[in-house]
Amino acid sequence: MTTLVRVDWTDPDLQRLVTAQEAEVIERYGDEMAAQPLEPGTVAVGLLVRDDAGVAVGCGVLRDPAPAFQAGTAELNRMYVVPEQRRKGLAKVILRELEAIAVQRKVTQLVLETGVLLEEAIGLYSSEGYRIIDNYEPYEDSEDSRCFAKAL
Repeated sequence: MTTLVRVDWTDPDLQRLVTAQEAEVIERYGDEMAAQPLEPGTVAVGLLVRDDAGVAVGCGVLRDPAPAFQAGTAELNRMYVVPEQRRKGLAKVILRELEAIAVQRKVTQLVLETGVLLEEAIGLYSSEGYRIIDNYEPYEDSEDSRCFAKAL
């Protein structure tokens, strides 16, 4: 059984997973697609999923409000599951919990950016009701980015 835990942006397990996620993105895309840095004060909620042994194997964060949008819109960021734990539905569990947290926070829309080569991520977001939108700042000129939104 997995456990979901809310954490601060500075949590060591969250930072370890974020570092792994960033390394995977750079491996697929190169340095030009390195993740936009997140300032500690911009992350409203960090979320970890822990396996039966208590090891953090997945994460996601919620930025509320999303910097490029008006109040009521939050951004999903740093969604990641370690490779050996993929295809078990953990990303969907993280996504749905972040959506529930957003609703609790009175968020009416979620947005996110992912890479065009991340077919698994695009499939997840599409299957969960996210629709493709124009790329928003700071991704508006990136051909490697795909942005999504979902009304809550």
